[in-house]
Amino acid sequence: MASPWAAADDLRAYLRLDAIDEPAAEEVIKAAEMVIRGGLGQVIDQVQGDILHLVGTGHRVLNLPEMPVTAVTSVTVDDQALTKGVDYRWNRYGILTRLGACWPLDADVEITYTHGYEPIPPLLVQVCLQVAGRAWVNPKEAVSSESLGDYSVSYDKQRTGQALTEYETRILEPYARGPASR
Repeated sequence: MASPWAAADDLRAYLRLDAIDEPAAEEVIKAAEMVIRGGLGQVIDQVQGDILHLVGTGHRVLNLPEMPVTAVTSVTVDDQALTKGVDYRWNRYGILTRLGACWPLDADVEITYTHGYEPIPPLLVQVCLQVAGRAWVNPKEAVSSESLGDYSVSYDKQRTGQALTEYETRILEPYARGPASR
């Protein structure tokens, strides 16, 4: 992955602390990034020259799994190169359209493309700091249930920062994968 979305000092400032354990803060930020990536179903960070293999659908459109798409450098169908603007076109929302034909059913479609954000949008950084901040403040203190016989404990992931809140999920929706994000 790319460099961290936020630095330990950003988390320190967000939490209004005088000092922070930098290695621990970096781990919490890294975990928050993973929570956000998982919630969105996206890598988010820019990836150049990613090679993707899809199967032809018999339709004119293929949906690329990552967005935004910033470049499509090659497309082949069963090892036969296609020409941009003649055989296909693409847009930033990950829609690859076959021009004048359909993607052959069950054909191997190989796409080399660049996707993601560089730099990371400020809204994603803010949500990352929120998630990391919750995890920092309540690392394991958010006990939701506890037993005594054969000791057992459960934590509320919402309060420990290990899950996106409903509000965060809603404001991050434009960055999510799928039709709702288009």
